Amino acid sequence: MITSASVDPLIPPLRINKFLIELIAEISETPTDQVAFQFKQEHTDLGGSVRRAMAEKGIQFYEWSSELEQFYASTDAFLYETLVWNRSGLKNEMRSWIGEYLAKVSTAPQRVLTFGDGLGIDAYYLAQLGHEVTYFEISQQCAEFARRIFERGNLQVTMLDTPEQLEPNSFDAVICLDVLEHVPDPLSLVGWLSSNLRDSGKLFIHAPFHYLHPAVTTHLRSNRRYSGDLHTLYAPHGLFPVDGQLFWNPIVFEKSESAKPRRLPRQLQIGSFLLGIGKHWSTPHNLVAQMLINTKRLAAMVEEG
Repeated sequence: MITSASVDPLIPPLRINKFLIELIAEISETPTDQVAFQFKQEHTDLGGSVRRAMAEKGIQFYEWSSELEQFYASTDAFLYETLVWNRSGLKNEMRSWIGEYLAKVSTAPQRVLTFGDGLGIDAYYLAQLGHEVTYFEISQQCAEFARRIFERGNLQVTMLDTPEQLEPNSFDAVICLDVLEHVPDPLSLVGWLSSNLRDSGKLFIHAPFHYLHPAVTTHLRSNRRYSGDLHTLYAPHGLFPVDGQLFWNPIVFEKSESAKPRRLPRQLQIGSFLLGIGKHWSTPHNLVAQMLINTKRLAAMVEEG
């Protein structure tokens, strides 16, 4: 196993602007100069590509619809949004934290599923650390991007065409970051994720349900009620919180067949209270999120690589 301290969570492909622009242009079949313009624009307005594309198609923000479902399958806007998000300070801190946590759990490589992993950045990082990684993403364009960077890095990552290919109770860890707030039935999805974990396996979640903002117009208003809730989505599936960051970026649940009372870590208790406020009033939370993302740093990255 390679130590997480020796692997940069800002993985090598994310550092080369020219490579990223040319890859998006090839996958999306869009002229390079047009991609370069949108690439730069997204770094100064995270989420802008998706917001503008939704507005052009007349898709209502923050609401689930058949039009939104089709949008996920067809748009190239997520190539820009997920790319820039994965270059942000907040996402890189999460990625590093997960790597360090897995190293604490076991010194041996673990079998890990990255579900809804977009461009495959988390899978790439965890494979670099020596874990046995399986990747799944519904967007075909994002999956093609992931396949290209796995090949470029000479990484052995299993890519699934459909989640039905998975064998239940077979993973030591499942990583599901920034997915639940987008889906119309997060309870069912959490149940399915849990079914793929072995007993005592860990589920890593980041789901800012409270975050309704122009940067994230595909977050669903109907899911806001889950902000700060540690039980509704997880306890019915034998998942219990065991660790995590203050604002649950991320939070870790353990699957347990024996539902024993557990002491909740103090930072998760405080986080539950603070995020619970976000069900009704999320303006302070949104300001903190923007600060942690560090948009000034993102804008500077356009000029560096």
